[in-house]
Amino acid sequence: MKVNYDIQCEMCKIFSNSNRMRILIALRKKTKTVSELIKITDLPQSVVSQHLSIMYNKGILKTEKIGSFIKYKLKYPKVMKAFDMMKEVTKKAKK
Repeated sequence: MKVNYDIQCEMCKIFSNSNRMRILIALRKKTKTVSELIKITDLPQSVVSQHLSIMYNKGILKTEKIGSFIKYKLKYPKVMKAFDMMKEVTKKAKK
């Protein structure tokens, strides 16, 4: 089976932004609105919206409309395992 490294590299680029990491971590356990993400991440609305759009368009997030609100959630929650692994590696690398 041929591995498509280009797709994997594109995915890593998405995760290489600290603001996107903060948003993804905030979405780890539960769906959230833009307003909730602004409060949690302490990022401006324009920044949160920009990064949500990027991740949604790349297929990382999905949306759920509840009344007049749009909630964002991880399309593939398993991606958080990669974050956990990176966190563990960076802890060990500091030693």
